[in-house]
Amino acid sequence: MVALGKRKAFVNFVTAESLLFLLAVTVLAFAARVKFLPFQSDDYRQLLHVWFTELRSGGGLAAIGHNFGDYTPPYFYLLALLTYLPIKDLFLIKMLSFAGDIVMAHYAMRIIRMKYEKFWGEIAYTIVIFLPSVLLNSAAWGEYDSLYAAALLACLCYLLEGRQYAAVMAFSIAFIFKPEAMFFAPFLLLMLLRRKIQWRSLFIVPAVYLVSMLPAVFAGRSFTDLLMVYYRQAGNRRGLRNVLPNLAIWYPNGLSPFAGNLITVLAVLLILAIVLYFKRLEVDMTDDMIVSLALLSVLLVPYVLPWMNERCYYMADVLSVIYAFFFPEKFYVPILTVLSSTYVVCHHLFGAHFINGRVLSVLMFCCLLWVGISTVFLSRDEKIEKVVRRKWLS
Repeated sequence: MVALGKRKAFVNFVTAESLLFLLAVTVLAFAARVKFLPFQSDDYRQLLHVWFTELRSGGGLAAIGHNFGDYTPPYFYLLALLTYLPIKDLFLIKMLSFAGDIVMAHYAMRIIRMKYEKFWGEIAYTIVIFLPSVLLNSAAWGEYDSLYAAALLACLCYLLEGRQYAAVMAFSIAFIFKPEAMFFAPFLLLMLLRRKIQWRSLFIVPAVYLVSMLPAVFAGRSFTDLLMVYYRQAGNRRGLRNVLPNLAIWYPNGLSPFAGNLITVLAVLLILAIVLYFKRLEVDMTDDMIVSLALLSVLLVPYVLPWMNERCYYMADVLSVIYAFFFPEKFYVPILTVLSSTYVVCHHLFGAHFINGRVLSVLMFCCLLWVGISTVFLSRDEKIEKVVRRKWLS
């Protein structure tokens, strides 16, 4: 009944004024991206342009069986559909990413509307679609992180609505686009342990992955090769350190792959320990708690793991905005997160260098620590409130 009420509330808030406002914001967001549309990133020149050209010359969907590299096929299906349009590939690629921005902002709006009435959902939509890291990712870089991030926000939205199968389906869609979807894995594991998600729903994840591979298999690509895509991606990792301001930025240069694997194992054990700690707290899974735990997950995983790329705080950027709506006194969390993420993107795309990465790493650690401590205290406050309410009613 609660979930149904939330869905009805969302429908009731979609007024003509709201639609006009969202349309105007979307048009302005596109206008803000126009300046960056001609920009060609290294990823575009070395990968995206090559793939799009091969798809277009191979007949669009007829070429999806080609082995393009260590990417899963669903993104190539979308690119193949775009090849039929007589528009420059650079613009089509970026418009696809912008479409992901819109869907992502839409789910941010839906989540905030569960917390507030009036116009706050539309404000959340506006902030998310204009986030500097989001804008640069789609308009300048031409990357498609918004596709997996939109699916993860949908996963969170459906969990808040009590729709566990829809939530797992959304996570599965995120996973077939990007392995970074696994940043949500500790959060979902905790939801499983707290029975917000039933174990039987997990069959959806491999089922969606396998089904998403079938069009490429029927077009001639090796099924075994497709199953190993993410494994090969892990094998093609660069050095342990990157410009991402996480724990790895403090590691000395020249650490061996063995050391990296050992650090990874220790990081995974730490993550599991934190999940089990929150499981033992036995707190009520309120909307506030779920949002807080979701942000903690996407901050924690990329911070403690090595081999992270420059876009690994993307999901944290978006979720931190939602977190600030739920906890307005924590307004500094999205400021710090988006600042760090945007600086790394600017460093990669434009060669900007005006902040020491280790300073940002300390700020991100403080941000992670504050969110973690706040989540622990939130659980204690809810326990105290529950006890007081029980005594009052008795």
